[in-house]
Amino acid sequence: MSDNVTNSKGEEFGISELATLSKSGKIRIPEFQRSFRWESSDVLALFDSILRGYPIGSVLMWKKPAPAKRVVLGALTIDAPPQSDALWVVDGQQRITSLVNAVSADSGLSDSRFKIVYALESKRFMRASDARNTLAVPLPQLFDIARLIDWLTDNPEARHYASDAQAVTGRLRDFKLPSSVVEQADESVLRDIFDRMNTAGKKLRSAEIFDAIHRANGETSSDDLSIGAIADRLEQSTTFGRIEDAAVYQAVLVRRHPDITRDPHGEFDSERRSVSDFPGEDLSEGYRGAELALERAVDFLVNHAGVPHATFLAYRFLLLVVARFFALYEKPHPRNIELLSRWFWTAASRASELNLNGSTATVRSLAGLIRKNDEDGSIQRLLDLVASPKPLPLPETNLFRANRASSRIVLCALWALRPRNFDTGNPIEPGELASVLTDRDTPTDVALEVLRRERLSDSIRSSAGNRVIVVTNDDTKILDFLLSRQRPPQHDHPAILASHLITNGDLHALKNKAFKIFVTDREKRVLEQVSSFLAARTRADLESTPPLASFDLDDESFDDDIPIGELS
Repeated sequence: MSDNVTNSKGEEFGISELATLSKSGKIRIPEFQRSFRWESSDVLALFDSILRGYPIGSVLMWKKPAPAKRVVLGALTIDAPPQSDALWVVDGQQRITSLVNAVSADSGLSDSRFKIVYALESKRFMRASDARNTLAVPLPQLFDIARLIDWLTDNPEARHYASDAQAVTGRLRDFKLPSSVVEQADESVLRDIFDRMNTAGKKLRSAEIFDAIHRANGETSSDDLSIGAIADRLEQSTTFGRIEDAAVYQAVLVRRHPDITRDPHGEFDSERRSVSDFPGEDLSEGYRGAELALERAVDFLVNHAGVPHATFLAYRFLLLVVARFFALYEKPHPRNIELLSRWFWTAASRASELNLNGSTATVRSLAGLIRKNDEDGSIQRLLDLVASPKPLPLPETNLFRANRASSRIVLCALWALRPRNFDTGNPIEPGELASVLTDRDTPTDVALEVLRRERLSDSIRSSAGNRVIVVTNDDTKILDFLLSRQRPPQHDHPAILASHLITNGDLHALKNKAFKIFVTDREKRVLEQVSSFLAARTRADLESTPPLASFDLDDESFDDDIPIGELS
């Protein structure tokens, strides 16, 4: 038998024990793990499962030393001393964080997701905000029998339910979370565990696996060296919104080599470095380089391509290809930036025709056209791939779905009109979009309907003619403004209407409740705007020649002494 045998054993932890271990600093969250991302509904479902006796799965921990550090676990912040046998949570962070915080009185005060109560009459767990005028005991009091007795004393009307409450307390305190605890200092073993976890049961995300493989020790000196941290910083430093972790992970890979299907093991080992476009860099430099490439890609998308927010992006592969280009060429020629924008919109429009999609094969083939030390050639190869004698296909405007690529192209075309805010009359800024779209995966919250769907017939119910880009959380304001019931006198009303492709004829149709006429007429103008937008962005009528600097004008037969006027 090998001397390097992994010691893995099954253990069970009660909620009270998990809380004690957490507050003593013995439970640690590796840096590759994202911060707590469950919603209150998830926390509620967890405790409901415990109440019903449903299994909630097991967790995986890695026993190893941990340095002194300030540890953040949900709403709890612990100044943890050094530990010789800390328990690093490899899988199960969301469950452990929820259990520990929900039974802590302080957590609920600072984070409403952990503010859970038990409704005595309906015998179920509820959010505290949903339990107004309901006889309900807070979970921290319910969990501690002594505190429960005090609560019952202070709430004599609840004494009739005392036996049920005590039974729930017993169930919570008897609950044991099954755990597998691994004791092994060899990181390669943990790699294997991660891989096996990713092929059975609840899968880890690719980005989490990648972070885990390369940073599993959890002791790196930088707290911000992770896929999630890169995504968080980009969201904070730009108005583009949060790029999903999977895209950041793929950007790390595609920046270094076009093949993003490669085995993530040993990505920064010497052998892999030799075939990378950045052979000399280590893990830290690879992450930083990817972040910078994404920053430049976002700048291009917002300021050159006209994509104001991540939720407006038609396809992820577009971002990855652009990121690879800006990784290899930090300051490309302005002509190539223009041509890249043409490629971007041609590829977005012809994606279905050319079978370009979100597959790794698409990313690999497109990224492979971008080669080191060949900026002009890289752009020309991209353009050649999407060139077609066929007319540019236009997205459907009669079927708007915010999660569809075609509808996002429509929104970008509408954004090019600089839509104005109904409240202020000023053009909407990207930052305003970002504030409304925080934590959103689609642009639905800024692509609101003028008329409620139930007021429209089936044939026009999903039309883009009924959508406008606004940043209000009150969609009734749209119709109020258009019908002149809520219009500040200082507003430039015609300019606001024009920025949303709304005419006086539309207003007349709305006032007369001719809703079908309003939607169908405006849909025609939306389609015209999309056609005009794509024609201007793709410029298929113009040559796509590279910058003049790429041509060899140093002809041996050229005579520098010939006057310019005689070169005709």
